[in-house]
Amino acid sequence: MRRPITAALTVVVLAGAGCTSTPKPEPTPATTREGPTGAYVNLPRLTMPRAAHTATALPDGRVLVAGGCTVDGCGGTPAGGRTELYDPRTRRFAPGPAMVRARAGHTATALADGRVLFAGGYPDEGRPPLSSVEIFDPRGGTFTEVATMASGRGAHSATRMRDGRVLIVGGVDGTAALSTVEIFDPATNRIAAAAPLPAPRATHGAAGLADGRVLVAGGQTGVGHGVGLTGTAALYDPTRNAWQRAGDLDRPTYKLAIAPLPGGGALIVGGQLRDDPAARLATTEIFDPATGAFGTGPTMSEPRYKISDAVVALADGRVVIAGGFGVDVYADGRLRRVAGGPGVERQFPAAAPLPGGTVLVTGGYNMRTRVTDSAILVDPT
Repeated sequence: MRRPITAALTVVVLAGAGCTSTPKPEPTPATTREGPTGAYVNLPRLTMPRAAHTATALPDGRVLVAGGCTVDGCGGTPAGGRTELYDPRTRRFAPGPAMVRARAGHTATALADGRVLFAGGYPDEGRPPLSSVEIFDPRGGTFTEVATMASGRGAHSATRMRDGRVLIVGGVDGTAALSTVEIFDPATNRIAAAAPLPAPRATHGAAGLADGRVLVAGGQTGVGHGVGLTGTAALYDPTRNAWQRAGDLDRPTYKLAIAPLPGGGALIVGGQLRDDPAARLATTEIFDPATGAFGTGPTMSEPRYKISDAVVALADGRVVIAGGFGVDVYADGRLRRVAGGPGVERQFPAAAPLPGGTVLVTGGYNMRTRVTDSAILVDPT
C-alpha cells in the first residue's frame, strides 16, 4: 500500500512498454480534513434545472452556463440549449443566447482570446454523441458552429494547451471507446487529427501540466457502466505530437477529475471503481511529472465521482472540489471541507472561478437523477 505524500514522488516510471521503479523514502504524512474552512452563500435559482452541463468563466467576470439535461432522469437536453449568464455583481442568473446545438456531457473550453469552445456531447438521453464544434463569442453574445470532428464524441476530454490550441481526447462514439485525438486551432477555427492514444479511453481525467504536456489518466476502454476500466496514464507532448506512457493509478478508476498543481504536477480526484454507490472514491492521488509516477494524496471529506466539470484550480494554487453534498479545498498537501453545507447532493454539477477567488457551483442531480436548479457561491478562504 502506498503512503500519503506531500513532496515529490521518487518512484521512477519510464516511458514505453515497460517500467522500473526504485524504493522511495518514508514520506511526510499528508494532513486530511484539518478543520473546516470557508463559507457558502445560497444564490437565486438557475433559470432551469441542469446537470451534465458546463459553467465557463468569461473575461468580464460573468459565467456562461450552458447545455445539460433539464428534467429528472437526465432527459430534456434540447431545453438546455438555452444558456444563461451569471453576473457576480448582481448575483443573479439571466437568460443567454441559444446554442446552435443543444448538448449534454459536452466539453466547454475557455480560449485565450476570450471565446469558449464547445465540443461533442449528447443531443439527448439515449442518442449518439455529436461531432459538431461551436464557439461562443462574448463580444457579440453569439454561438457559431465552426467545425466538425472526425466522429461524434461523448465522455471525452478537452484541454487547452500552452500554445492556445485545444487537445480533444478519446471518449465514445455511441458504440465504442475511441483512441482518436484531435486538435482545435483557434487561429483558424479548424480541427486536425493528432497522434492517437496508445489505447481507447473514455470517462477519464485530463489536465494540462506546467511543462506544456497534457496528462490523461483512468477511464474506460469500452462502452457501458464500468466496462473495461483502466488505471493507466499517458502524457501528450505537443512539441513532438506524441504520447508516452506514465505510471498507473492506485486502482482502475473512471468518472474522476484531474487538476493542475502549482508545482507542476497534478491532483487526481475521486472517481468510481465499478457501477456501485459503495465503490465511489474519497481518495486523491498526486502526479509527479519528473518521475511520471502517482502517489497517495489526502482523503476527501466524502466520496465523489461525476465531477469532470466540478473541480476548479484557482490562480493562487488552491483546488476547489465540488460535487456530492459539500465542497473541499486542497492547498499545500491538505484537504479541508468548507464549513456548513449546501444540503443538496450534486452529481454532474458545474463549477467556475469568479473574480476575488470565490467559486460558483451550479446544478447537478442526486442519486435518483432528480435535477436541481440550485446554485451556491463558495468562499474557500
